[in-house]
Amino acid sequence: MATSRYVAAFMVSAALVLFSGLANAASGVKDLQAFYNKVHTLSADFQQIQRDDNGNVVQQASGVFLLSRPEMFRWEYDQPYKQIIVSDGKVFKFYDVDLQQVTVRNVTATLKATPALLLTGGDALGKAFDIQDGGQHDGLTWVHLTPKADDTDFKSIDLGLKNQVPALMKLHDTLGQTTSINFGNIKVNPKLADSRFKLKIPKGVEVVDGSSSRTVGQGE
Repeated sequence: MATSRYVAAFMVSAALVLFSGLANAASGVKDLQAFYNKVHTLSADFQQIQRDDNGNVVQQASGVFLLSRPEMFRWEYDQPYKQIIVSDGKVFKFYDVDLQQVTVRNVTATLKATPALLLTGGDALGKAFDIQDGGQHDGLTWVHLTPKADDTDFKSIDLGLKNQVPALMKLHDTLGQTTSINFGNIKVNPKLADSRFKLKIPKGVEVVDGSSSRTVGQGE
């Protein structure tokens, strides 16, 4: 379960790459720019596979992802463990259902210098990452991102797009592991109520202030 919680927290922060700052970029980044420009909301199913440095499968997971730009998202794992990660644009909440614990963070603090910055796009992304076109292969156009900072949990991210919509994401972490996410059943600009990006904390669930790692109370 520790691995699952690490992957959940890591993956939500890298859910989708949205970037709009390279007007003259090659095809992969142009497709990414087009996606950023045309998508305001998005819903998708995902299948996630994590492999170690030898290519062996460490974990598989699946769930649903919802996005409402610029900073509202819901990343919900159904398998193998129930976990819900929600941002309403101001507060980031990570609910581990098995542990009966919710970690709360400020969105600005969470996004700063983390892969979650990929959700916001804009100039800040270009300052945090070296962004390169990844060419075309496997029927997809690719974008390759490398963090400029040395204190990140990953070395690089590759995003493959089909018809200017993300289809496959690969994250290469500092431990030599690769996590791949295949997106399916993608719906562009569906109507998504703001309530989908809020988390009502159940009664008795422990609430932890993630900025100080202290317990601040329980749900109502």
